[in-house]
Amino acid sequence: MSVTNYMNLTLPTVSVTLGPDYATENNEAFEAIDAHDHTSGKGIPVPTSGLNINANLNFQSKKAYSLYSTQFVDQVVALTGASNARSVSSTDGDLYYTNSSGNSIQITSGGSLVAAPGATTALEVLAVNTNLTISAGSTAVVLLVDTTSSRTITLPLASTVAAGRIYTIKDASGLTNTNPMIIAVQGSDTVDGLTTDTMASNYGANMYIGDGALTWYKI
Repeated sequence: MSVTNYMNLTLPTVSVTLGPDYATENNEAFEAIDAHDHTSGKGIPVPTSGLNINANLNFQSKKAYSLYSTQFVDQVVALTGASNARSVSSTDGDLYYTNSSGNSIQITSGGSLVAAPGATTALEVLAVNTNLTISAGSTAVVLLVDTTSSRTITLPLASTVAAGRIYTIKDASGLTNTNPMIIAVQGSDTVDGLTTDTMASNYGANMYIGDGALTWYKI
């Protein structure tokens, strides 16, 4: 008889092992092969090159641990929606968390952590000199808009940001009386019951607060 290297299978020797022993050793070997799972003593370990994970991998509610690090594929836009709920991802080099409601929350900005708007002592300001659709992942609170030309600023879907999210939009050039600024919404959202709001007061500023569902309120 002989013993295999990896699964320690006892194999009969051709023309030597007699009938009953030959059948017994064969049966035991086939049973071991049937139970093999590539763990120690049950086959050759599967190398990294042998893995081809081409779909979501379910850990059956178990955790991954003892990892050296985790490296993300950068996304074009922040991940939102139920299919991405409770996940962490990278967009444009920054870290985001998608909460249980499917809303994307930015964690880092460049080399710094992003503080929640309500917890900051200085509001994040964004200079705008073109038409802009505000990303749900944007951390800007105050938008200073160049109104040397007419601008359209589109708010994110109210359902993609947390209830109470605030944007203050300011005419930074003092020219909205000549070049009105349109504040637009998306989908079925409204702003004070309308689909658009117009700013036409030089150096004016309006604050827009979302309800986390379908409505923006102007203050």
